[in-house]
Amino acid sequence: MNSPTAPAAAPATETPTTQSQLQMVDGGIHFDGVKAVDGVSITVRSGEVLGLIGPNGSGKTSTLNLLCGMLRATSGSIHLDDRDVTRMSMRHRARLGIVRTFQSGRVFARLSVAENIEAAALGGRLRRSAARKLRDEIIDELGLGAVAAAPASSLPAGQIRTAAIARALATRPRFLLLDEPAAGQNEAEAVDLINTIRGFARRRSCGVLLVEHDMAVVMGTCDRLHVLDSGRTVVEGKPPAVRKDPQVIEIYFGKRY
Repeated sequence: MNSPTAPAAAPATETPTTQSQLQMVDGGIHFDGVKAVDGVSITVRSGEVLGLIGPNGSGKTSTLNLLCGMLRATSGSIHLDDRDVTRMSMRHRARLGIVRTFQSGRVFARLSVAENIEAAALGGRLRRSAARKLRDEIIDELGLGAVAAAPASSLPAGQIRTAAIARALATRPRFLLLDEPAAGQNEAEAVDLINTIRGFARRRSCGVLLVEHDMAVVMGTCDRLHVLDSGRTVVEGKPPAVRKDPQVIEIYFGKRY
């Protein structure tokens, strides 16, 4: 995997930079009267990494699921730029470029890592030559060269998650929603992985929403942070300001979540 500080050449499949945003306004989801997400407004912009943090049960995963369409909002609205996607299915949103990954990692076990990535690129309607070029770029940037020919089923859990992220990137998402992509990795490995994803996404004007428990990781890799507690927004801002916020200090620091 490339060092976060090393300069990287722009890939051949780089797309022009355009300003875009994925936005939820006053979004909510209730389960049997329990408000898992309660009036949350959140905006992810193209080319940035927004960290979504909070204690267990604060509504982070439910927020991801609302944005991608896995859950149907009981209140509020969700827009991709000027397009209302609130009632669209998860599959329809994925076709529009809103792509979510999962903690467990979802890959085709019998295919090699390279075949998994190429299949995702082909599914994104690239021609085979372009799909293979993008596959090779992703393998190089995410440090998967040593296992590219290996069956996905043979990989340890951490590399399966990385392979699943590689598949998601191969679809050329406009917005990538990541649920603890670096789970099980040490802090240095996590920072390296997220910064690699950040560079890859930024060069393609892709916005990233990242759920991560390790505060040191999000402070060192995210452009902005959005803090949730009990399904509600506590504060949103740049990492240095969030670090100093009295509510964040009171609720989060000193806890491992």
